[in-house]
Amino acid sequence: MNILAVGAHPDDIELGCGGTLLNAVRQGINVFMYVVTRGSSAGSVVKRSNEIINSAKYIGAKTLWIDDYEDSAVYLTKELINSIEFFIKKSNADIIFTHPLKDNHHDHRSIAEATVEAGRFAPNILGYENPTTRNFLPAIFNDISNVIDEKVKIIELYGSQKSKLFLSSNSVMGLAEYRAFQTRLDPKITHMEAFEVMKMTINHDFTLFHTRMNKDHRIPSRKIIEFNSESQ
Repeated sequence: MNILAVGAHPDDIELGCGGTLLNAVRQGINVFMYVVTRGSSAGSVVKRSNEIINSAKYIGAKTLWIDDYEDSAVYLTKELINSIEFFIKKSNADIIFTHPLKDNHHDHRSIAEATVEAGRFAPNILGYENPTTRNFLPAIFNDISNVIDEKVKIIELYGSQKSKLFLSSNSVMGLAEYRAFQTRLDPKITHMEAFEVMKMTINHDFTLFHTRMNKDHRIPSRKIIEFNSESQ
């Protein structure tokens, strides 16, 4: 199985589904990460790019792609849709994690809408939760109790953003505790990540449908940073 996590800025993916990705890698699932901007509005692009590379290493992602769209100026365009579609096909994604459609940050909203269109042939698309997410209606909850401390460590790799309250360990753990409480399942489940369903396809045996997309794709013309764990 292959997972592609799409985020607008460095740290978005980790905040939304970092624990899920950590567990996925441990289950032998291939994890790919695609970040649309380099986060220039909140610091040095060099520092922020290095931070997400270190994060991808920690998670164990197979490949990380860092694109070069302008931070805080990402709009729903044909180019953006084509870019996301390129990486969906390149990763042969069975499950795509992205921003939810309702969010206060327009970069996030644009990427969510673009992902839904780019993933029209993908079987499963889930929206993760960020601090700017609004009117979030989670339908899927994933137990990350076993990796919550590691998720906090991943967030702490973003030293350039440590002044932001929503990146504090209390904020990260508090939200995960709240989502675990919402499930009302088992006191042993202490932390969860929650997701909205944007698209889900289930086989007759109740397993998730795997992708059967045509892998033909055009290479984006922008300068993209690629980190591949297998080459390290």
